[in-house]
Amino acid sequence: MRMLRRVLRVLPVAAGAFAALPASALAADAITLRVDHDAARYGRRFVLRGTVSPAVAGERVAVYAKTATGWAGIRTVATNALGSFSYAATAKTHRVFVARGTDAVGGAIESRPASLVVRPYLVTTVTGSRTVAGRLVVFGRLLPRTAGTLTLSEGERTSRLRVGAGGRFRAQLTTTRLFRYRATVALRPASGYLARHRTYAVRVTAPPLSVGARGAAVRRLEHALNRVGHYALTAVDGVYDYSTSDAVLAFQTLHGLPRTGAVDVRLWEMLGRARPPLARVRSGTHVEVDKTRQLLFEVRNGEVVSVSRVSTGASGNTPVGHWHVYAKAPGFNAKGMYDSLFFIGEFAIHGYASVPAYPASHGCVRTPLWFASGFYSRWGVGADVYVFA
Repeated sequence: MRMLRRVLRVLPVAAGAFAALPASALAADAITLRVDHDAARYGRRFVLRGTVSPAVAGERVAVYAKTATGWAGIRTVATNALGSFSYAATAKTHRVFVARGTDAVGGAIESRPASLVVRPYLVTTVTGSRTVAGRLVVFGRLLPRTAGTLTLSEGERTSRLRVGAGGRFRAQLTTTRLFRYRATVALRPASGYLARHRTYAVRVTAPPLSVGARGAAVRRLEHALNRVGHYALTAVDGVYDYSTSDAVLAFQTLHGLPRTGAVDVRLWEMLGRARPPLARVRSGTHVEVDKTRQLLFEVRNGEVVSVSRVSTGASGNTPVGHWHVYAKAPGFNAKGMYDSLFFIGEFAIHGYASVPAYPASHGCVRTPLWFASGFYSRWGVGADVYVFA
């Protein structure tokens, strides 16, 4: 009787231990588990398949998925006559699974982990204006939004995209710096996800521009001229006036383009990759006149801060050397010279009504009238002037 009571006390404990495992028709010695395909597309069905051995029908197997804190049971399935079992679900996120059963003595047995690799959903669209300074936008959706880091590459520049609620994103493509390039939205995948990308060939229409033109393309031209080389302008206002034409002429001269004062595709493309001009004397604050290129550079602390076109002596007589402004004469004089800065003898830097794109003066350095007043106010007596052949 004492032995019977001891057995009766043990039975509930053993029953509780077996209740934590799947009920088995016959005990298994081993369990396998695998994902049916190498990768599952987001939102599509995938299948987990496994076997128990020895093969027997009706063996109950529990499928678990890994969580942040451990393992969570998701389904209990039964084997068929071949000892095989399967579980189908929809791929929403990367997950790791195991299958568990019991062996011949009631102990737990477990398969090796099976990892579900997900091919994320990535869709993109490009819409908008493909003209210079137009608004061109790429937008799309990434699911799941935690699948990795999304980037946008435009030529050699790459930036990170912010993926918002519902996996949606958008970004503006350049229509100002590059004119023929490939835009690529790419996913740098997190663990358990596959890389994805979408690529578009972007060709921006570069309209011809000349005096009288107006609009966003002109504003962009003026902004670029001012940014890449501080080419002198009255304003960045979207109006192609004579100061814009003079700035274009200076840019064309500096980069060896035909000096027309008008903008064509070649100029747009060169403007996109141009770099600021360098001073000949890379220290101090001074004025440089380049007779060969018919350009004037204002230099402060060794950096070019303004570029303007000029016209020097038709006979080549504008004196080469290092000079200083010794006198200033405001307004017009009898020779039509405007706001003159004399640097040696009767030679001066001054505004004039006619400033062709070639040497045409009597020896002075002519500047456009619109430029002369500002230049006159910025430089005083004693200013250094370098004239280079």
